[in-house]
Amino acid sequence: MRKRSFLSVIWPLSLFGLAVCGGNNSPDQAALIDQSTGKATVLAATCSGCHSDTSGGIASLGRYSPAALEQSLLSYKSDADGSTVMHRLARGYSEADIELISNYLGEEAAEQ
Repeated sequence: MRKRSFLSVIWPLSLFGLAVCGGNNSPDQAALIDQSTGKATVLAATCSGCHSDTSGGIASLGRYSPAALEQSLLSYKSDADGSTVMHRLARGYSEADIELISNYLGEEAAEQ
């Protein structure tokens, strides 16, 4: 499997955004978007803004295993006193979402 580029994550989100903002969405359209992009891709796209190979100062997540990513996200989610962006984002995901994100992003580490 080849490494995902920033654009390969962004274009599905663009389609999703256009569909959501269109106003006349049917449940069938939403299901089609979810099938074409995959829920994990959509969820993990949030991470790529800061954690991509080209984002600069923040570490790329491609070198971490799925287990390490999941453990980190669950720690952020459960830290009641945490107030960073990561704490806030992690609290918005269910444990199932965190597992999807971790497995999706951790695939890159397994390929290297």
